[in-house]
Amino acid sequence: METPLAQQPETDLVRAAQAGEWPAFAELVRRHQLAVRACLAVRLERPHEAEDLAQEAFVTAFRKLAEFDCERPFGPWVRSIAFNLLRNHWRKFRVTSIGGNEELEALVDQGIAARCTGNEGRELAALRDCLEELDGPALALVNRRYGDEATVQEIAAELGRKYSAVTMQLHRLRQLLAACVTERLGAKSTAA
Repeated sequence: METPLAQQPETDLVRAAQAGEWPAFAELVRRHQLAVRACLAVRLERPHEAEDLAQEAFVTAFRKLAEFDCERPFGPWVRSIAFNLLRNHWRKFRVTSIGGNEELEALVDQGIAARCTGNEGRELAALRDCLEELDGPALALVNRRYGDEATVQEIAAELGRKYSAVTMQLHRLRQLLAACVTERLGAKSTAA
């Protein structure tokens, strides 16, 4: 008597799927689809994108199944395919940075314009003072991003760091600078 697919060991299912048995691959999908979708869903804003990438991961896994070593666990392999697809998706659709501070970015833009025109407002003077308080690496990061207008991807590659780590550090620096500017503007208005 044959063991039902749901009770078969994963290595047997992979071997059967490699031999062309569709039900065996369908069982592998059933076992791992929730984990693959969950790994993608927590990293994407839209649930349908996670669904699409999860399906694409299993299609890719099916196409590359002959290359897979059936002695290794299937789950981590298919999740690594999903993560590669996710990275390609991010590159293609350029994720927006988390926690962007539009007011500070506008001040930085004003700073660039002020260098060209010679006009410098109170906000810009406060920003300049706050920038002087930053230490070397933080100041270099802000200058590279906003002065040189380098992309976060370029900076991450230059520093050998992950995109998300650079994005988060820039977010924290924007928050710090925004608080400093607000504090300085408040202090100047009470002094006047």
